[in-house]
Amino acid sequence: MKKAVHFGAGNIGRGFIGSLLYKSDYDIYFVDIFKELVDNINKYQSYNIFILGSDIKKEVVSGVKAIHIDDEENLLKAIEDADVITTSVGVNNLPGIGEKLAYYLDKRLDKTDKPLNIMACENALFATNILKDSIYKNSNDNLKKYLDEKVGFPNTAVDRIVPNVDIEKETPIDVAVEEFFEWDIEKNAVVGELNIKGCELVDDLEPYIERKLFLLNGSHATTAYLGYLKGYKYIHEAIEDAFINKIVRNLQLEASFGLNFKHKIEMEKLKEYSDKVIERFRNPYLKDEVVRVGRDPVRKLSNGDRLVSPAKLCLEAGMMPVNIVYGIAAGFAFDYKDDPKAMEIQESISTLGLEETVKKVTGLKDETILIDKIVKKYEELKTGEIK
Repeated sequence: MKKAVHFGAGNIGRGFIGSLLYKSDYDIYFVDIFKELVDNINKYQSYNIFILGSDIKKEVVSGVKAIHIDDEENLLKAIEDADVITTSVGVNNLPGIGEKLAYYLDKRLDKTDKPLNIMACENALFATNILKDSIYKNSNDNLKKYLDEKVGFPNTAVDRIVPNVDIEKETPIDVAVEEFFEWDIEKNAVVGELNIKGCELVDDLEPYIERKLFLLNGSHATTAYLGYLKGYKYIHEAIEDAFINKIVRNLQLEASFGLNFKHKIEMEKLKEYSDKVIERFRNPYLKDEVVRVGRDPVRKLSNGDRLVSPAKLCLEAGMMPVNIVYGIAAGFAFDYKDDPKAMEIQESISTLGLEETVKKVTGLKDETILIDKIVKKYEELKTGEIK
């Protein structure tokens, strides 16, 4: 039986990646830092996935096992004959995972010469490259030679909303997911065969990653930030607000203009994708809270992420990203007190001022006109000029 080791046994790991690996007949080993989660997976060895579409369906994933990230003996056993290693740990944690993997892969090279594919399934551009760089950084020449010959590092684009919705669980590790999903994998970087049901191997991954990051993640964050400012609790409530809906749809149009300019994707296809995104946001079964979707604005407002990147692309294409600026400004106004990263931005605004904070968080330097518009729009939002 094929073996998969997945770092990150949270909702995405169990409800999305684990689900597709199970359907593809992989023996799954989850790796996580939380002892209680590891113990529960090993206790129940199966969990339910509740699929929230026009109605609620249930799927079962069984035969799963879990290893604590500090359990060196069992983690080595799992990795030394794995066929696939995947992650859903958050992009900021990839360097640490890469350092650990370098140690275990160095042990593996003496045990087997079968091919291995390592994929970071994160909400970030080319996340596998980040993981790969960390592994190589911590490798000796012998291991680097092995990695070059036997290990594939395909980048991926992953898409499935996994909300923290209250469901009647049969086990504490049950999870709810939306019906829609997409997992695109960089075909030319795969070593050997990689057969995962529901995945698509693509020649050029960048258009898929940026389409998803800009049109889904950028829209999601903007809906959350504007929804928060207008007092909505859930995404499906916020997107029905006429003002928010208009901003988000126009944001998608601006981002689509940039994607068409860069990747030559047909505008009609981008509109179809955008419309599907809005319908997904409207799903009342998800009960996806705006504060969950908006969390960690430091990352979501950073250079190269879901809002600043399409804004820069629009400028490059000759369009002023008026509505994307709305989303960015609303992100700086996201002052949810239970979010440490949101509070970090608010503290910076208090000490450094808004303009310097915008520069620091977004990484914008030469785009003076964009910085000025973000500052102006923020001031409008803070003075209540939101309809």
